Amino acid sequence: MTAMTDRALLRLHVEAVWQISLPPLERANVELSNTAKLPPWALYQAHLKGDQVIIWRSEMTHAERDDLLVRAARAGDAFDAAIGMRREVVLRHVGARNSILPKSTPEARLLMADDAASIEAFEAGTAEYFLDPLHAPCFGVFADGRLVSVAHSSAHTAAARELGINTLPEARRRGYAVTATRAWTEAIERGGLTPIYSAFAHNVASLHLAAACGYERVSESVYGPVSDADK
Repeated sequence: MTAMTDRALLRLHVEAVWQISLPPLERANVELSNTAKLPPWALYQAHLKGDQVIIWRSEMTHAERDDLLVRAARAGDAFDAAIGMRREVVLRHVGARNSILPKSTPEARLLMADDAASIEAFEAGTAEYFLDPLHAPCFGVFADGRLVSVAHSSAHTAAARELGINTLPEARRRGYAVTATRAWTEAIERGGLTPIYSAFAHNVASLHLAAACGYERVSESVYGPVSDADK
């Protein structure tokens, strides 16, 4: 089987997160049609290995594009509302496992309707969300009878699923997120789909988790303009 190119995986990520349809990312500059569903940003600039792809909303003028590129270059890892550009890292699963967990670490299991109360105790008001088939598969890790970490499909296309991982603050750095992420990744691959991991560039803990679960960087990207509330 031919390995998926970085550009193809990046395309899956953008389509999954913003639920838009992209043309093949075959050129350095890609235009989004005004007749299609559009993302909240006007510029998505992806730095791949020795390569670059820029996705534009087509209504942007030359002056607006120049301004956005300047703002993208100024953007730091942490979001600055004055600049309005957000940096993220997109990763692919390569299969290696870069951390060994203690044998006492609980295993992850699929969460079912019977787990609704445990999910509500984990995060109030989220049982319906996590148990929605659109977010399947949803794996949880229990410690001392309490749900402490949940991995689910936060975004999707017909060909891919993107990871969402939540862990209680007091339960972090104990291997629970690694266990949940690995279980979710294996389930996605068994289903013949592509697992994708992305994180904001400032989220060092999430990037460390990705490495521990065998994900490697595909793209370091910046997009905007967006507000702090936007993805």
